Amino acid sequence: METKEILADLRTKSGLTQDEMAEKLFVTRQAVSRWETGKTTPNPDTLKLISEEFCISINSLLGGNEPAVCQSCSMTLLEAEDLGTESDGSASIEYCSHCYRNGGFTDADRTMDEMIETNLHFLDEFNAQNGSSYSEDEARAILRMHLATLKRWAN
Repeated sequence: METKEILADLRTKSGLTQDEMAEKLFVTRQAVSRWETGKTTPNPDTLKLISEEFCISINSLLGGNEPAVCQSCSMTLLEAEDLGTESDGSASIEYCSHCYRNGGFTDADRTMDEMIETNLHFLDEFNAQNGSSYSEDEARAILRMHLATLKRWAN
């Protein structure tokens, strides 16, 4: 399901009108209507509020079955504050807040090789979280193959 359908379903299953949902989320009824028609998506702060208010993950709100990852650095997008922003202030569902703000990349000149080296700074944390023991050389090779599949680097 798309975000617009998920939000409409969430509202109706909660027995709320658009006005009532808007009041709960401190937005206008028109904002709720625009979300449900797919004209806009909630901004990151509102996504976080929806997530907390209705006990649903951000990724589920955005229509994902598996954790979403940034299509630039591959960071897992778990929380609303992880999401980048589009030029209109709405949440980017493809990029993290470190890579993408206000509709553009924070470091537009960054190369994939530079992104790989940046990601390697988190190798110890990654290994600890995943029970792995990749060396820097192994991780560099894996990152090169993986990042090449992401939207930013696929060209």
